[in-house]
Amino acid sequence: MNTELFTQRVQRMRPMLLSTALGILGNEEDAEDVVQDALLRLWQLREEDIQNLEGMARVIVRNLAVDKVRKRIPFSGVDDVDIPDVTTTEYMSEREERLMALVEALPVLQQTILRLRHMEGMEMKDIAQIAGTTEANIRKILSRSRMKLLEQMKKGGIK
Repeated sequence: MNTELFTQRVQRMRPMLLSTALGILGNEEDAEDVVQDALLRLWQLREEDIQNLEGMARVIVRNLAVDKVRKRIPFSGVDDVDIPDVTTTEYMSEREERLMALVEALPVLQQTILRLRHMEGMEMKDIAQIAGTTEANIRKILSRSRMKLLEQMKKGGIK
């Protein structure tokens, strides 16, 4: 997709994407940031044959907005929570953070499809429809993503 076509399509989608982000975040400035990040990711995917660009854009905006909301949620102190084994909980939190960092290091398409499947719980056929490809291709992308994550986890000492 060339720059001009991308710009035209994005200009039509932008109000809808801002509305989606604003609905989740409740803050215009944060919504604008999320939409900009999403558009950057879409630009990186411009060479992919995505049939439903609008659907992919919505998913990316929603995921980025939810991530931003999760970062806002204050962490209650250890004194406020009855935890039998604090070290295990701290380890799990650190492990999850490192795993999420590895997911975010994946190429945008792999990252998005991985999130749709494992974090959003979407079915393969729905992901294929959004991405404008076949279920078999989605399975291949997921398999490659998982293998790459596993390889990176082993390198980083994440068990």
